[in-house]
Amino acid sequence: MHRTTFQSGEFIFREGDESRDAYWVLSGRVEISIDTPQGRSVLTILEEGEIFGEMGMIDDLPRAASARALTETEVDVVNERDFQYEVLRDEARLLPYLDALFERLRSTNAMLRAEMAKRRSSDLVAPRAGHVPAGETAATAPEAEPGGITITSTERSATLHPGGLRAQVRKFPFRIGREMDHEGLSGFGRVDLALPDHRPYSVSRGHCLIERNADGYVVRDCGSRLGTIVNGTPLGAEATETMAPLVAGENRVILGTEQGHHEYLVTVA
Repeated sequence: MHRTTFQSGEFIFREGDESRDAYWVLSGRVEISIDTPQGRSVLTILEEGEIFGEMGMIDDLPRAASARALTETEVDVVNERDFQYEVLRDEARLLPYLDALFERLRSTNAMLRAEMAKRRSSDLVAPRAGHVPAGETAATAPEAEPGGITITSTERSATLHPGGLRAQVRKFPFRIGREMDHEGLSGFGRVDLALPDHRPYSVSRGHCLIERNADGYVVRDCGSRLGTIVNGTPLGAEATETMAPLVAGENRVILGTEQGHHEYLVTVA
């Protein structure tokens, strides 16, 4: 394992490069992007304490995206040998890698469950208004800088947030889940917005996330127990979709069932 610094604008790796190393951001900011027919599309901005490129230690496939330093950025570079002989012996270093891998596994499992639900369905149902089948593109929110999305509580969730909730989304992916309970249980996976809940839980520890792709902003269920509802479209659990677009303006997002209290407005400026 070694430490290195990248200057502002310098590429750490490019889409299609060989992949063998993972990176842990010690300081600075890193932009992750992909090339599209319309040009470069920014997927997320990473900051101190975040990990990227971890699949480089697991498979030999070319990089699926590019990573570029937005400011002077210092990173730890970790290869498979480093991981086996250094990271595995250091809990403080190990947990962030487990966070990243568990989040990837949750998302993959959620997509598998959705595919199984599709196969179990014997009826062909016409798409609902505002519903986007997997693999198709909807009219989504225009590109905006991080911070153009605000999450606020509604009347239904007011009892959970006596002082009101107003959270700005300033990075992607933006992870939402249950706050640590009184037993000290939080599970693997860091969240950017921790929501209060009590037994029987409606919100999973790593429930869903807001991310940005080439078409705009989307909400993705991360394999939560009860699922997520975005503008009436159910995601995860027994639903046939795991992802739904956010439209410009207000979006109604429910974590758990339609009858639950965890309803929020996600406003895209």
